[in-house]
Amino acid sequence: MFSNDNLNQETMQESVDYMTKSHLRNVMQLAIFKSGENIYAINISKIQAFLIKENVEILKPPAGNDYIIGLINIQDEIVSIVDFAKWIGVDVDEKNQKIIIVCNYNQNKIGIMVDEIIKIDEKSSDELRVPISSDPKISYVVDVELEDKLKKMCIVFDAEKLLYEVNIGTKSSKSTIYDIASFDVTPSQKIEVESSKLVLVAEDSQIVIKKLDEFLSKLGLNHEIYENGEELLKRVKSLDPNEIGLVITDIEMPIRNGYQVIKYIKQESIYGNVPILALTSMTNQGVKDKVIELGALDLVNKSDLQVLHNYIKEILEGELV
Repeated sequence: MFSNDNLNQETMQESVDYMTKSHLRNVMQLAIFKSGENIYAINISKIQAFLIKENVEILKPPAGNDYIIGLINIQDEIVSIVDFAKWIGVDVDEKNQKIIIVCNYNQNKIGIMVDEIIKIDEKSSDELRVPISSDPKISYVVDVELEDKLKKMCIVFDAEKLLYEVNIGTKSSKSTIYDIASFDVTPSQKIEVESSKLVLVAEDSQIVIKKLDEFLSKLGLNHEIYENGEELLKRVKSLDPNEIGLVITDIEMPIRNGYQVIKYIKQESIYGNVPILALTSMTNQGVKDKVIELGALDLVNKSDLQVLHNYIKEILEGELV
């Protein structure tokens, strides 16, 4: 995986899908990387390529965005390169930045400049911890073992917040989770959803929580949002299933992930008919297959509010859109 060859995106994604298959084991495979003195992690299912900086031509970035340090051309597609160290707030020596991680979040391609890739590690949801720090750029932390057998704390950063703050998530041709204020529907539709039933959401990204709250409020829905699957399931157990109109769950979460949420609800006979949607930024086909196999109606990408709106209308009003 770490060869000097710049694999095309489709081939790289197929290789990642084949090698990890982490969705089959309810675990997350993380690419552990270094930036400055700290180590960080990113879900490997979101990675399309690892590029060595000196092997690619980096074009001058447009003015006005301090986080974008260059552009690269990947198969005739221009991808912005983000200075990860500057965004996360650590000091690095520029000459130590050697690797570009090319990722796909919410159908937005982005390159992240880092020092080096350390290893690929596999972690279960219950190994992920909510940090003591209230830094909104950090989703959770996890211990990883380095070559010297010493364990070190690794930071899993909030990629959704990175996209939002570097103004990349807003450049999609579709309405994304970041475009709540401008989201609208066709004249023949109503944006509001006529339902008194409760919509329960599990999502750990603070920026996405904020945007989903805006979106569901715009639809006029009675809704509650929980920061992990465990908290959502506690709430589910306290309710009559007839009170619940829809469950929307992220996949990557600490304590209990989205797979576990779907599996629990669908295996509990009294909640088995509660409709579930998985909402994610991952593009891995295996993830989509897995959530449907477990009983979710579909996997919806955070890049497409229209699809999410259509599903909500159909589920809560019985209206085919």
